[in-house]
Amino acid sequence: MERPTIEDPTIEQVTSSIEHSTIERPTIEQVCAKVVENVNVIHNVPKTKHKGMPGNYLESLTGIPTSSACLDCSDGEVKIFPLKLTKSGNYVPKETIAVTMLSKESLVAHTFEESKVYKKLCKVLYVPYFRNGDAIQYFKPTIIDLREEKYATLAETLRGDYDAIRKHFIETGVLEGSSSIGKYLQNRTKGAGKGAPKTRAYYLRPLFMKEFVEMT
Repeated sequence: MERPTIEDPTIEQVTSSIEHSTIERPTIEQVCAKVVENVNVIHNVPKTKHKGMPGNYLESLTGIPTSSACLDCSDGEVKIFPLKLTKSGNYVPKETIAVTMLSKESLVAHTFEESKVYKKLCKVLYVPYFRNGDAIQYFKPTIIDLREEKYATLAETLRGDYDAIRKHFIETGVLEGSSSIGKYLQNRTKGAGKGAPKTRAYYLRPLFMKEFVEMT
């Protein structure tokens, strides 16, 4: 079936519109509705060295202004992630989802519910996308609110993952060798490499997306 194509702004126009946006920060539901409008629409987003361009482009489509705020929306976060097509014709996550940077001081001082990682994961709109050359296609989004009863088990598992990472660091004083800790939430090094100082961040494993996020 032939997909509709729209006339897209250039990357420069997208970036400019984000930087100069004065639109009030939208809610998760408002962003979700706009993403749904763009499902199955082919968007021209040329590949660049800037890996975050599909996310920036989505912000321009949905009215999310760029700022130093902790959350993308007034009531939560938006996380987009790329898909790959398997030989059997199924879409699966191509990589992990970065949640937020890891602070050792915060890890020791804060429980899961007090942490920045919880604030980032409490209510999230997950948006899968598939890239084919310079064209990308956003898939059906999924809202996950950890405060809802249907996600109680998920919230408990994420809390357990965080607590296990926290316990390891408190007991050993190091995070090296802890990257495999956690069922859904893990931590690993993040940075430019080539001699740059190594930092660590929290990530959601592809298993999380496979179990909780629609990819059709």
